[in-house]
Amino acid sequence: MSSVMEEYRRKLISAEDAAAMIQSNQIVDYYAFNASSRYVDAALAKRVGDLENVVIRSELRLAPPMEVFMADPEGRTFRLHSLFRGPIENLVPPEHSTSIPARLGSYEALFWAGELRSDFAAFMVSPPDKDGYLHFWPSPALALADVRASGVFFAEINETYRHFRYPTEECRVHISEVNYIIEGDNPPIFPVPSPPISETDQHIAEHILGELCDGACLQIGYGSVPNAVANLIVHSDLKDLGVQTELIPEGIMELYKAGKITGRRKGVDKGKMTASFVIGGSDLLSFVNDCADLMMCSSSYTNNPHIIGQNENFVAINGCLQIDLTGQVNSESLHGLTYTGTGGQLDFVLGAAISKNGKSILCTPSTYTTKEGEVKSRIVSALAPGTIVTTPRSCVHYIVTEHGIVNLRGRSEQERAHLLIGIAHPDFRGDLLRQAKERKLIW
Repeated sequence: MSSVMEEYRRKLISAEDAAAMIQSNQIVDYYAFNASSRYVDAALAKRVGDLENVVIRSELRLAPPMEVFMADPEGRTFRLHSLFRGPIENLVPPEHSTSIPARLGSYEALFWAGELRSDFAAFMVSPPDKDGYLHFWPSPALALADVRASGVFFAEINETYRHFRYPTEECRVHISEVNYIIEGDNPPIFPVPSPPISETDQHIAEHILGELCDGACLQIGYGSVPNAVANLIVHSDLKDLGVQTELIPEGIMELYKAGKITGRRKGVDKGKMTASFVIGGSDLLSFVNDCADLMMCSSSYTNNPHIIGQNENFVAINGCLQIDLTGQVNSESLHGLTYTGTGGQLDFVLGAAISKNGKSILCTPSTYTTKEGEVKSRIVSALAPGTIVTTPRSCVHYIVTEHGIVNLRGRSEQERAHLLIGIAHPDFRGDLLRQAKERKLIW
């Protein structure tokens, strides 16, 4: 350990010294989630006007807003590139930001190919363990690939970050691979509470529950519908479930504690839950660290359709924003602008298609209300120009709203239109039928 600490002290620099290394026209990767850069971000914000065209890359940052963009509202120095936008990324005006379309499972390959190169990477890690490893706690996801694809890695030490008790190779990086180390004020992990479950969410979850069987391997994400599904499973007779997912939400923790998850019937990583990142509160973070049956991996592993497909009865449950009457699904754009990102949805849709008896389920409330108070249908005759298609109609399987669940696989355009109109909100079914006839989808 003494040699580790000697190397640690030798590589220790200030955040200001790190920011001084960054030059115009370079790319700085802040990584994602709670690990997103804080120390370099604050120091780099002081260089507004000294530099130009510095690209900041950030994905689903859970920390406070990025200081570089707060200090540069006119976009004189910094621009944002994002693989997946969250509320923090969406604070940056569209004229100062852009999105990178890609599946989460493909990010690592893009890093290795040099297509997502960065001059610098800066994000939070744990202090070194006794063997000299700094841990990407609690969300390894893309971190190791991010480090190795960067020209220089600034490790921002956060003493509140733990060491994984059961780390895989992707959960940590050795201090010998770190270029510089920066210490700071050790901000606590930003907790993300589970959203409340509405009556609509409950109805959607009830439809989904009917598609699950003993031994099913699940992928569920963050949100009120996944939590509602988990609550129903806890009180059901379902047993011996498995998990292969990108995100571990609180619902998975509750299923495990209730004895519903054993992983005995998984085709790969039998007995283990596999995941790559965590969003939740303190109880979930403790669970992730203490659960010997949870294997935290890179997203290139958890989101690999060929690995997913080795699990029979794989069920992928994901949300979406809009569906047209032929089955095209938009899960990432609003008014023609990217609102979130492709994420892992298509990875798991494809994996479920490979799985024997697998199912992909995309769910949405049947309506939404605009800022002006107007209620609109999420099932539409046709997607508006500029709308992004996240899951193509050729890959769609089940669609569910609070009004029912339909299987679109193998169905004609005419059959799909009838089925989707049947699960739209009753107030919009007449208009949808008329529009479908005008488009010659139904005759």
